[in-house]
Amino acid sequence: MDRSRKAVYGKAPSLKLEEVLAAIDLPASGLYKLRLEYGLSITKQELIPYHPRQIRSLQVVDAAGFAYGKKYLDRSGIRSCLEKKNGHDDIIMVQHGYLTDTSYANIALFDGRHWYTPAWPLLPGTRRAQLLELGVIRPSVIRARDLGNFTKLRLMNAMLPWEEAPTLDCSVIAY
Repeated sequence: MDRSRKAVYGKAPSLKLEEVLAAIDLPASGLYKLRLEYGLSITKQELIPYHPRQIRSLQVVDAAGFAYGKKYLDRSGIRSCLEKKNGHDDIIMVQHGYLTDTSYANIALFDGRHWYTPAWPLLPGTRRAQLLELGVIRPSVIRARDLGNFTKLRLMNAMLPWEEAPTLDCSVIAY
């Protein structure tokens, strides 16, 4: 959050997440997502129950024409891509022929030996960064036409522990 703020606002003072959390009446049980809207300061906060999505199939879609390098409130580019999912549960976005992400998660692909993640995701998420640092996944340039080289696909985001993340057979990916 502070990296994004500094990129947009320059030398913005750091926000203290501990202070934000201390001011919220946190539930004693369950899994929740804290959604923060911010500019120079936090303008809105929401605590939302988190339920992992049931993903059984994915549609590859062209996501040309928009960038999403920070977690923006404006998700119109992603919503436009979701309109092309043709009855599938979610999408895999492709820019310039290269795989990026799904509508809500980074991806990793398994070739039978190693897990690889697209080198150029739209949003390089925190779970992806952690797994790269741990050596669990490896960055790779992956074109849409390379999907046939992989057997499994796993979704990952901050709310999905690697071991529990949805894992799909690549045969459920529609081109």
